Amino acid sequence: MKIDIKFIDASDWQEQPWYSSGGTRAKKVLQKPDGTEYYFKCSEKKPAKEGKPAKEYKYEFWNEIIAYQLGKALGLNMLRYDIAVFGEEIGCLSPKMNITDDIQLIEVGRYMTALNENFIPENYASRKEYTFQLLEQTISHFKLSDYWEQLLQTILFDALIGNTDRHQENWAFFGTSTIMSKTYEDLKKEAETGKMSWLKRQFTRPIFDHKKKDLNIVGKHAQLMFTNVNSIAPIYDNGSSLARELTDERVELLLQNDLALEDYINKGFAELHWDKIKLNHFKLIENLVKTSYIETISKSAVFLSNWDESVVSMIFDDLDKDLPAKWNEYCIPVKRKMLIIKIISLRFKKLKDLLSDRI
Repeated sequence: MKIDIKFIDASDWQEQPWYSSGGTRAKKVLQKPDGTEYYFKCSEKKPAKEGKPAKEYKYEFWNEIIAYQLGKALGLNMLRYDIAVFGEEIGCLSPKMNITDDIQLIEVGRYMTALNENFIPENYASRKEYTFQLLEQTISHFKLSDYWEQLLQTILFDALIGNTDRHQENWAFFGTSTIMSKTYEDLKKEAETGKMSWLKRQFTRPIFDHKKKDLNIVGKHAQLMFTNVNSIAPIYDNGSSLARELTDERVELLLQNDLALEDYINKGFAELHWDKIKLNHFKLIENLVKTSYIETISKSAVFLSNWDESVVSMIFDDLDKDLPAKWNEYCIPVKRKMLIIKIISLRFKKLKDLLSDRI
């Protein structure tokens, strides 16, 4: 199998500063000379705060590339990521998913916040509302059950790579919308007379009613948006995974101490809660296989049967071999590569045990 990892110098591409994007790290939107647009994302840097030292996850951008290559090898629908530089910055580059006036990227969280007014993503205290049970209610309410297999694949893939940041904006659908303008007063009257569900506080956020209507308030006017989902987006934003936060010293320790490594793996929590409790990935999967979704999970898990240790090793062998000498300090150290391979392999074995003979 050929591993197709590209190095792209995007320094002469045009930054589109008027675009912004969701997620925990800001992204630049870069436009190629041919007009196509890409997201460029660097590794996260955390400034010193409240007595805590500054942190830099130097090799984090590689995780998007590793996750893409691994997911592709396993047969999953993944958004492509390549290594890139933009001027004096190094990071990963992914194509901007096609969004037009007719086709839009609709994050799972937009449906979830519509259904549960207590889930306010920017309010950390409400994160416990981000649960599998809310996802289940959301998929049922908005008649999206055709996408369960792909949603469960994402949960399983997160368990494989230890992704701790599958928040509400990090998975999505593609949909088409029809927009109808109304005034604030008209909408308020409709709500008061029971003609429309009043799901959100003071119209400050997009909302849906029971007929899949998304309400956006701009001043005293509104747009009523009827949304129909056409497909599910590829798996994207996988950077918070694969031991991104470990220092070189910690990498060395975990390579030498199997008990410490097992403890580290078991402390990786999924962002999606279970009954408002945050669990590690394997406990979440253990709970899922005891539900009525077991047959769908079995179908979702078929991709794990494509596991091949030699392909995993090949990905890491080829990963940074074409990196120009100027950027050599960003080559992943050999011991870090060894540890990541070991972590992925151990996580695969845990998943295989949890899913018994279903893969």
